[in-house]
Amino acid sequence: MNLEQLKEKIHQYTGNYYDGARLTLLKTKVNSFIKKHNVTIDRIFEDRELLDLFIDSILVNETSFFRHLDQMKEFCEIYLRDIIKKPAYRLMSAGCSTGKEVYSLGMMILENKPDEKRVRVTGVDLSNSVLQVAKEGIYDGSRIDQIPPKYRKYVTLKNGKLYINDEVKRITEFKQGNIVESDYFYFKNYSAIFCRNVIIYFTKDILEKALKNFHSALSKEGILVLAPTEKIDKEFHHLFQPEKKGKFTFYRRVN
Repeated sequence: MNLEQLKEKIHQYTGNYYDGARLTLLKTKVNSFIKKHNVTIDRIFEDRELLDLFIDSILVNETSFFRHLDQMKEFCEIYLRDIIKKPAYRLMSAGCSTGKEVYSLGMMILENKPDEKRVRVTGVDLSNSVLQVAKEGIYDGSRIDQIPPKYRKYVTLKNGKLYINDEVKRITEFKQGNIVESDYFYFKNYSAIFCRNVIIYFTKDILEKALKNFHSALSKEGILVLAPTEKIDKEFHHLFQPEKKGKFTFYRRVN
């Protein structure tokens, strides 16, 4: 399997498309993985355990607490305060990486409803290694600077580490899933899905697969939240309609 074939296989499996400078980076990561594990490219795709390790090594897994804070505040004002009035509800962070977005949403919910027990904020990612970090909920203490002061009561700093408090962990969970494969994305009845800074790497055909999965996973009139710079083109407005009530555009599921 040559690099072009590998690029296409990764694209179909993860949704990530590598070209230009990203292709050079991919080549470096592939060569490093092959050398470290003493395997061929073909062998990687014949062994599920190797494939999981390989995908972990090439995916971008950087995130932060309360990323795009102004957008999160607006989501809370316009949508979250109505969502939390429901008898039970779910939110999702798709492509959750190490879990910081999941815990940020959990903190926002508890700030508005301190005794909340009926919610689940689900973090979904393809990478097992980042999900393990997310489940532990332990981060470098310097990350406290990413958390607005009023939310810092939901974490504990100890010995240079930042620990997510149990009250937040109780309403969060993490599961493996692939947002571009219908057989590997089995989630249902979510009031809102956050998928930010992910689809920027998708080609149109892969984006369509992801949007159809999100459409299926959301409840009636559910909300899809993309990064402020991301948008859904008109050709997919039969799945999601843009909704702008403030500074940011959110997307409402078409039923």
